[in-house]
Amino acid sequence: MHGADAAPLRALDGRETAVLTRTPIAATRLRYLADDPAPFGAAHLARNPKTELASDPADRSAVEVMAADDIDRLLSHPDADALLAACDTVVAAVPPAGADALDRRLKALADQGFEIVELQPSDAQRGYFDDRATNLAPAWRAGALPAEASIETLVVVGVRAGGRPPLHLRLITFAPTLMDIRTRLPAEAMRTEADMIVTHEKVPAPMPALPVDEPKISVLQRPAAMEPKAWRDAIAARARAGWIVVLEYDDHPELVARVRNRTLGPDDWLRFSHVHAVQTSTPPLLKLFGQHNPEVRMLPNAVFRLERFPERLPRRVFYGAVSRGPFAAGVAATLGPVIEEFPDVEFIVVGDQAVFDALPTQRKQLRGYMPYDEYLQLMGTCAVSLSPIEGSEHQETKSDAKYLDGAARGVLTIASPTIYSGVMRHGRNGLIAETVADWAPLLAQALRDEDASRVMARNAWDYVAGARMFADQIRDRHNWYRDLWARRDELNAALFRRFEA
Repeated sequence: MHGADAAPLRALDGRETAVLTRTPIAATRLRYLADDPAPFGAAHLARNPKTELASDPADRSAVEVMAADDIDRLLSHPDADALLAACDTVVAAVPPAGADALDRRLKALADQGFEIVELQPSDAQRGYFDDRATNLAPAWRAGALPAEASIETLVVVGVRAGGRPPLHLRLITFAPTLMDIRTRLPAEAMRTEADMIVTHEKVPAPMPALPVDEPKISVLQRPAAMEPKAWRDAIAARARAGWIVVLEYDDHPELVARVRNRTLGPDDWLRFSHVHAVQTSTPPLLKLFGQHNPEVRMLPNAVFRLERFPERLPRRVFYGAVSRGPFAAGVAATLGPVIEEFPDVEFIVVGDQAVFDALPTQRKQLRGYMPYDEYLQLMGTCAVSLSPIEGSEHQETKSDAKYLDGAARGVLTIASPTIYSGVMRHGRNGLIAETVADWAPLLAQALRDEDASRVMARNAWDYVAGARMFADQIRDRHNWYRDLWARRDELNAALFRRFEA
């Protein structure tokens, strides 16, 4: 489905997109009912290439998820009873047909042994959203569904009755700029878990009044350091209200402080000890934050969408990064021999004026910072991506996300050993420039031997498909959050002891 020889597919319509938004990404086996199921299947496999699609119309074997573009298509299917009996989760669009028809459809699912956990508008927001506020399932169970609900297309999610209660996950973003892979995209992926209700908000985000015993996790992404008593009081209030508070931080705090022209003091580290747990992205950060909090989990950066592998890409070179200082500009300045040998090559620079100015060519474009999806699309129009990093203090704590971005689009990466030597194998799935003098010869090599470059790019693509999809960690994240909630008494006791230390 993802190979270069796969035929182009039509785009999903609005109803299919709404169902896809709620279909569990981590599903091991999925059946989808529609007149033309292929585009939906391809869209799901782009999110999780390991899912097995039950595509044979005669196949009635068990699946984890049954999805349909129309609930009536499912309920009126000649083998509806067998199909529903052979799945754990149902996701389906519910076209408008009046209040009585809506009620009958939902009751028909309930009669098949499913608990209606979500009933959401099909045009539910992406980015920032509150699935708890928009969920109509509680109102339906109470017999108080608003009349207007029956005149719009909805998406219903049903899970086998008797399972664990839904967990409310609330992600609060403090620093959204260039942080989609730690904020918006994880929130949108986690909301597909059938027994999880997700909210993604930006500050200010007042704490909602939820029942103390309702399973709930609050993830705070990159909050700035506060006065210690104010921070401690805020976290204590959440703990007493029943929340488990997790701090999300994916960079070295000293690097962040340096960008903001300030230095860290002892109080800055209290953010990490004065929460229940910390989640981060790399082994060095896991070790660092473990010095301040015993509950630290490494959740590596990952790919959310795997594009079809392109056998050929335009002869363009990409560089995109928050300013990496004189080192990156110095690398750019050495590329004159490559530009002389390949005068037709175009360079695309995103965000770094110094690198753009240092490139000794007129065939170059400078783009400002852009939305992440546009950034990825632009990167995917280039054959080679450059990722130089000096390796100065604390830079080894950064993640290999730029390599993943390129690999998922079939782009060959040339990178410094800092960060990237842990994931790249020189000459196999990318090229490592050990010194500044290596950059020009390696870029010339990549442009000169296009076939070898495509082989390395394909190896990188295969690596991402097999080991670095976000789908691979959804259940681990979910289970970790559930474990934190199950140990809330223990974690609360430890938290309040740290308050007093």
